[in-house]
Amino acid sequence: MEINLFAENDFQKCIITFMEVFNADPWNDQWEESRAERYLMDFVRTPGFMGIVATEGEEVIGFLLGAKRAWWSGDEFFIYEMCVKASVQNQGVGKALLKRLLEKLESEKVDSVSLLTDRGIPAEAFYKNNGFEEIERLVYLSREVRMNLS
Repeated sequence: MEINLFAENDFQKCIITFMEVFNADPWNDQWEESRAERYLMDFVRTPGFMGIVATEGEEVIGFLLGAKRAWWSGDEFFIYEMCVKASVQNQGVGKALLKRLLEKLESEKVDSVSLLTDRGIPAEAFYKNNGFEEIERLVYLSREVRMNLS
């Protein structure tokens, strides 16, 4: 396994990996390739973007995409997406992606890393086992656009 910074030629392989991971359990999404491409390209085009990619040969087996941004207490890196193929989960791929990210961020004097994930799935336990803590004061909110305001 090799862990490298994201390069433009990794993009199409990341789309395939993303769809394989998130169209399966526990998410069971219904990503189509063109929609997944648009979704991931939005991250790549974000100012401060950085990605880390895990490969075996020509295959992308996992990746992490995010962006560095300024915050009042120092620079922060926000992880937008991270995924590892089911066939290699629990084999250290995710941990290696995080380790490489943290090394890079430390060299760039970034102070913190944050992300959002679903409750009750293996990803939550993975992040908590790797030093992430839930922030009690934050609430994630969402609403439908078409609903009328009362």
